Parts: sequence; structure tokens; C-alpha cells
Amino acid sequence: MINSSKKGLISNSSLILIAYAIVFFPRFLTSFGAPDIINFLHFIFVPAISVFILFTIRTKRRSQINLVWDILVGMIVVLLVTVFSAVVNQAGIVNIALQYLFQTEAFLFLAAMLAVPLAGVSFLRLKEYVLKFALCNLVLALAQSVLLPIGIYPKPSGGTIQDNITGVFGGGGGSAANYVSCTVSFYFALYFFLNYKFVPRWIRGGLLLAACYQIQVSDSKQIFMALAAGYGLLLLTKVKDPLKLCIYLVSIAAVTVVCGWALLNLKLEILQPYQNWINRDIWGFDGLAARTKFAAFRIIPSYFTSPLNWLIGLGPGHTVTRLGGWVMRDYKSMLVPLGATIHPASQRIFDIVTISYLPRESTVYFPLYTWAGIWGDTGVVGLSAYIYLCSIVWRRVCVDDLGKFMLLSTAVLGCILTQMEEPGQMITIACLLSIRWHEEQEKKAARDLHLLSNSS
Repeated sequence: MINSSKKGLISNSSLILIAYAIVFFPRFLTSFGAPDIINFLHFIFVPAISVFILFTIRTKRRSQINLVWDILVGMIVVLLVTVFSAVVNQAGIVNIALQYLFQTEAFLFLAAMLAVPLAGVSFLRLKEYVLKFALCNLVLALAQSVLLPIGIYPKPSGGTIQDNITGVFGGGGGSAANYVSCTVSFYFALYFFLNYKFVPRWIRGGLLLAACYQIQVSDSKQIFMALAAGYGLLLLTKVKDPLKLCIYLVSIAAVTVVCGWALLNLKLEILQPYQNWINRDIWGFDGLAARTKFAAFRIIPSYFTSPLNWLIGLGPGHTVTRLGGWVMRDYKSMLVPLGATIHPASQRIFDIVTISYLPRESTVYFPLYTWAGIWGDTGVVGLSAYIYLCSIVWRRVCVDDLGKFMLLSTAVLGCILTQMEEPGQMITIACLLSIRWHEEQEKKAARDLHLLSNSS
């Protein structure tokens, strides 16, 4: 009986690793000539493996079962809104399937990992492989930073050398893989720094510095901005006193105003790199920066044909999510024959990238990004459903500040581009959140056992 149970645990942890590898490495393989179709295999294997685990696992702990059910109910709510929006807006079934998977694949994988009673040797093995995968990405990116400039590592077409420092997420210049790769490296390094305290500090700190170096050398400075904003938001969530919260907000606003005035009015050498942007005539509520970044909120409503569109949007994949913005453009010849539908709003917003020089100089000004896309595709109802699903993870799965920091900084990244829909990044976050949750459950079980033994 015991042997049978152990076999089941090993089998499930192996399945989780296989699913993770299918998400983590396909771009690396395609950059060396593997067919592009393998980039889509995770849409089949990750849900299939996750559903298999959820249907076959026999977890007895009530709290664990309730947690998994909460996540699944949240996913069902998102699915219902997505389908309703698709029906009203006549979006294709392919749109429903792909958009739903882009948004919830990581949540399904997280539910499967939480359902498995990971412990002991199988848990250690799982953690070891997850961390090795992430370390492999970091080491490869560092190697690329040296080998690409001297021509030893093959440079994909498109983009600068910095754009192609992508670790295992190589997808060619302009694919934003450098952002995904360095974000995964930083989350991994931070997890390792905070949770492997038996390892010498210089090794843990060295990994963290290496991840920061990867961000810098891959020209992904917006990741620094998102991480800083995520940390700032995390600090705000920890303030319990409303008066203190008001003081913090007023202080942040005052510092912002003072910095803005200094950048606009002082001529100091140290400020010149920042004044390259601040001195341009692009600011203000009706300036070029605002009109470019928030173009989706101006263009999408122009296609609304009824008040219902304000509630449920223009349909999945019809605006500026990763599906509507990039996947439909790059894989149009493959998806349209399968029944995918393309909305003119996507192309009209993408045209802004061609018209305005700002998005081509910095992706911070890109008008296509996840939060605008979820709102555009499924309206305020869909946006609320997705936030509700995220809130379940925030309240029930995040056991420490690391988890909350990852969620908040990823949410900030969703205001810049569509990193919130990158499977490799999101499933890595799901892995780390689940690992931390299981680690805490192990500690709690050990404490309970210790108390029980003392009382007896």
C-alpha cells in the first residue's frame, strides 16, 4: 500500500516536470532549427497533464482540496465570461481556446501542483530540477552576453545583440524573450537567496547580482522599473494604518513632482540621461506619450456597437492581448483556416507602433499590453473575473512576501507589454508559488508532529 502510494507521488512529480520542460525549452529548440509548432505543444500537454493529475490524485486534506476548488471555480468564471463575450462578438472557437489558455494555463498548472501531496524525496527532486532549469536559463544568458558580440554564438535574425540575450527563451530579436528570460532569472535568484540560507551568502548574492547583470546587459531596464514598482506596491500593502498610508502616498507624489521639476528645469550632467526623455515635447494628458500608450482605450470603444460591449468587450483575441496583438499576426496563415477570427481594432492599434516613433524607441510606450487587452477583449466583467482569480492566489497561495512581490511586479509588467501571458514566465511563477506553499505545509506538519510528540 505504501509502495503504491509512493509510486503515485513520483509519477505525478515527474509529470509536472515534463509539463514544465515542455513550456520552458521550446523556444531554445526552435532557435536551433526545430519546427515552430513545438511552441504550441504546451497548450496540449500542460492542460492534459494538469487535468490528469486533478482527476487521479487522491488528496485527503480538506484545506488542500478547498484551495484547489477555489482556483478551479475562479477559472470557470473566467471561462464563462470569455465564452459569452465570444458568442456575442462572433469570435472563433480557436480564439476562445487560445485566449483562455494564455490567461489561465498557469492557474491550471498551479492547481495541479497544489493538489499533489508533494513531500520528501519526490519534492526535493522536483525543486532541484525546477531550479536547475532556471539556472540553465541564467547561465546561458550570461554566456550569450559574451559569445554573441564576438560572433561565436549564432545570432538570430532581427533585433540588436542585447535583444538576443534571451537565455533559453530565444525567439529572435523583437520577440521580447530577453524580458522574459531576465525576469525568470531574477525571480529564481531571489527565491534562492531567501530560501537557501544554508548556502554561503556570497553564492546566493552572486546569483542575484548575476540576474541583475542579465537585466542590464540585455537592455531590459523596464524590468528594473517593474521590479521596483512591484516592491513599492508590496510595501504599500503592508501598511495597516490608513493615516500612514496617506502619508506614504503624499510623500511619493511630492517626490515625483520634485523630481519632475528638477528634470524639466535643472541643467546638471547627472540628469542628462533622464532628460533625454523628459525634455521631449511628448508629455501631458494629450501629449504623444499618453496618446500612444493609451491608444487602446481610445480606439477600442470606437468599435463598440452596443452598451453590452462596455461589459464584455469585443471578444477574445480581438484587441491587444498577446493573442490579438502578436499571435494572430504571426500565425495568421495557420490559425485563420482553423476558424480564428481577427478584428480590425487589433491592426488599427498596431498601426500606432508604425506611426509613432516612441514604441520603437522604448516598449514602455507600447499601446498593446495585457491589462488593456483583457479589458478590450472581455470588458469590465472579464477584467473583474480575472482579478478575482488572481486574488485567490494572492489570498490563499502566497505564503510570504516573495510570492506577493512576484504577483505585483508581474502585474506591473502587464501594463508595459504582454509578459503576463508568456507561458514560460507564468508557469515558472506558478512553480515557485507552489513550491513555497508546499514548503510551508511541510514545516507546519513538522511543527504539529513535534507538538503532538511533546504532549504525549
